[in-house]
Amino acid sequence: MKNIKFLKRIEIGKKFSRRLRINNQFPAIIYGKKKKEMPIMINNEDIINIDFKNFFKKKIQLIDEKKKIYKVKIIDIQYHPYKNNKIFHIDFLFV
Repeated sequence: MKNIKFLKRIEIGKKFSRRLRINNQFPAIIYGKKKKEMPIMINNEDIINIDFKNFFKKKIQLIDEKKKIYKVKIIDIQYHPYKNNKIFHIDFLFV
């Protein structure tokens, strides 16, 4: 099972997401299982070596700054329209 580090986001919106992408990060969200949705941000370096074709079927562990582990599955990945394989946003589902 792959471990990915993340930070919780306090701010949301287009302006904040643009600032994240400029700083080599991208926004994501975790939702599901009657839990409140959690907006997060992930560094590109932490996720760059993942083969996403196989990860839609596997469980992933997300680890926050307090070392709390969340087991999730990838639901959707949005890529930049013309930059090769640059991730724009990821949706995770609590498992």
